[in-house]
Amino acid sequence: MTNIKVCLVGGICCGAMSYTGTAWTQAMAPASSATDAIAEIVVTAEKRTERQQDVPMSLNAATGRQLQTLGITDTDQLQALVPGFSFEKTIYGLPVYFIRGIGFNDTTLGVSPGVTVYTDQFALPFSPMSRGAILDLERVEVLKGPQGTLFGENSTGGAINYIAAKPTDSFQAGVDVTYGRFNEADAEAFVSGPLISTVSARLAVRNEHQGDWQKGYTTDESIGEKDFHNARLLVDWKPRDWMKFELITTGWIDDSETQQPQFVEYNPLATPAHGGRPPTFPIASFPAAPSDPRAAAWDPGSNFRQHDHFYQITLRGDLNIAERVTLTSLSSYEAFRVHTPINLDATTYPMSVATDGGNIESYSQELRVNGSTSERIKWMLGGNYERDTVDERLAFNPTQTSANHIGPLTFSSFLIDNGQTIESKSGFGSLDFGVSDSLTAQVSARYSAQDRSFAGCARDDGTGGFAKALSALSSALSKSPQMILPGNCATLSNVGTPLPIVTGQLNQDNVSWRGSLNWKPNTETLFYANATKGYKAGSFPTLPAALARQFTPVPQESVLAYELGFKLDALSRSLQLDAAAFYYDYTDKQLVGYLVVAPFGPLPSLVSIPKAKVEGAEMSLTLHPAGGLTITANGTYVDTRVDSNPVNPTGPFSNPASFIGKSFPYTPRWQGVVDAQYRFPVSNTIYGFFGADVSSRSDTTGALLSGAAAVASQEALLKIPGYTLLGLRAGIEPANGPWRLEFWGRNVTNRFYETGATRNSDFVTRFAGMPLTYGITAHYSFGHQ
Repeated sequence: MTNIKVCLVGGICCGAMSYTGTAWTQAMAPASSATDAIAEIVVTAEKRTERQQDVPMSLNAATGRQLQTLGITDTDQLQALVPGFSFEKTIYGLPVYFIRGIGFNDTTLGVSPGVTVYTDQFALPFSPMSRGAILDLERVEVLKGPQGTLFGENSTGGAINYIAAKPTDSFQAGVDVTYGRFNEADAEAFVSGPLISTVSARLAVRNEHQGDWQKGYTTDESIGEKDFHNARLLVDWKPRDWMKFELITTGWIDDSETQQPQFVEYNPLATPAHGGRPPTFPIASFPAAPSDPRAAAWDPGSNFRQHDHFYQITLRGDLNIAERVTLTSLSSYEAFRVHTPINLDATTYPMSVATDGGNIESYSQELRVNGSTSERIKWMLGGNYERDTVDERLAFNPTQTSANHIGPLTFSSFLIDNGQTIESKSGFGSLDFGVSDSLTAQVSARYSAQDRSFAGCARDDGTGGFAKALSALSSALSKSPQMILPGNCATLSNVGTPLPIVTGQLNQDNVSWRGSLNWKPNTETLFYANATKGYKAGSFPTLPAALARQFTPVPQESVLAYELGFKLDALSRSLQLDAAAFYYDYTDKQLVGYLVVAPFGPLPSLVSIPKAKVEGAEMSLTLHPAGGLTITANGTYVDTRVDSNPVNPTGPFSNPASFIGKSFPYTPRWQGVVDAQYRFPVSNTIYGFFGADVSSRSDTTGALLSGAAAVASQEALLKIPGYTLLGLRAGIEPANGPWRLEFWGRNVTNRFYETGATRNSDFVTRFAGMPLTYGITAHYSFGHQ
């Protein structure tokens, strides 16, 4: 076993560790001198194996052990590790990821994300599927900038690729057990080894349990229990030296209680002067949530437990069909089901509750051939087919809002249906050409065509109240008697007549491409220049659409990205420095806005920002200043700006509005992470270690609002302040042995911070980050040589 210090540029160093191809092995070697070399990290960012320092793009990588040390068990927590990465929850609890300001803040279950998550190069095409991806990992790679040529899948912002730990040639096993605040009890274990001479397997399981961590600030109740189960089985079969297959089955179940948002302000969408009605509850006097991460309010006695589950089956085959030529097949099937209730008003009054439910099925097949004709020429050709079926039903219970009525008729519930079938086809290729021993040119391109069909509407839920109200409206608009039956669609045509269903088709294609020139004057230095064109597919929204035009899809968006950077190893590989500067020219950026529809005024709808830009820079430093001490520091600066308005930009009640000069939501201008760890001998056989990590970011906003005076107060309410979080850890381990004991604390200053802010209907709410947590983790491994 080779003992090395694993310190990743842009990652968090965890001291001296052992890399044997698994996420579990912990080195027990003595602390070493400052001249020890930083480990060479092998990645697959370009769908081939190469050193991280040889990849001409900005990326962050971290081992599975590092993720465990930082308590990262879900993709949304990568913001504590990766500068430039941001996360938010939609009002229905669905995750949205951003890298360098690029993401898509839509509430639709089947929306194509701007940042796509992969496991072993297999796409998880919809962000909610990524909940269980962090299990028994070898490493994670976060690729920044458009990744549409090789990875595809709308990766205009970037791609997150999780690499699972693989089956081993000899028996190995390991277990990690954690106990922490709020009765957190987590356990993760794996067993790995050969079954027969040509077959090996690896089974990993994880259980996460935590008691209630949120508490009512107007009641004595509590909520927030976590109940999550995850498993993965990998089977490797190598019948011949030139042939290998890998079958992976993954599944998870999440029966946790949904996090409750915090009440900020009641701000009715429709005032009495514009047809609104005040509620009977004294909502205007309900107290705003204090700056306490545990504070929350919800409907007493209601069940907010979600029932989400996911499974994935993938098969990879690699055949060496000729000298230096490999054929790779990637086949996958995913099924996802969601049932997520949430209290939209964030109060104890039964005013507005929603439940997001639905099913997704996805099948994909990729074939590619890659090879090399010489040491200077590497190439790849391939194609991909994917078919996704999304059936979403969003149930609303707006018992009392300012707009749950039409004239004298009120309604307290309705449904939104959004059914989509998405068929995508693409062909791609890449070529690396060594102009000289030190200069390499790279080109890659992908042609993609996507056909997206839609069928949906706002529907009466069978009680008849919504149907009766919309029937009256339809009769008034169409100037003829209309009748919508209970349980039927109630969305109206643009002239006011009822529709049996709203249908739509969005068929688009594009060519994404990337060109790169990189220069290696020596093995320790790389300079690169990239130009990349990326696209993200269009989308149909899930909205309370009174009129069919609200379901009008947004077209695909595109970004032209430029990046200059360098990577440097110095001081006998005891210092590593990476830096990059980037500029993005953004066209038709997709966002949720408002569409003026008479007689309703502003109604939610998807809109496109014609022109916007992103520019910034980032730097990562890893240093061994002394034996046993490792320091990493990295940060990102991102400046985003809207340069032109959508066709129909509106503020409240049809007032003209301008977004020009505004920054993108959920994009802090500054982000940074600093980590230090020291390992030292306690005795001849035992070593101790302690470390600290600090992550910080500047403020941002939860919505793209106009600069009109009418929404100035909304901008203040939806501002997400910057924050700094401190984590501490300490522990012991034998110099050469199978166990490790670690004590840890996260957010040890108990800093209150927000992870999201939004407005839904009459209510402004926010999500708070986790408070102080602390605990102990024990690790033991078996069978390591």
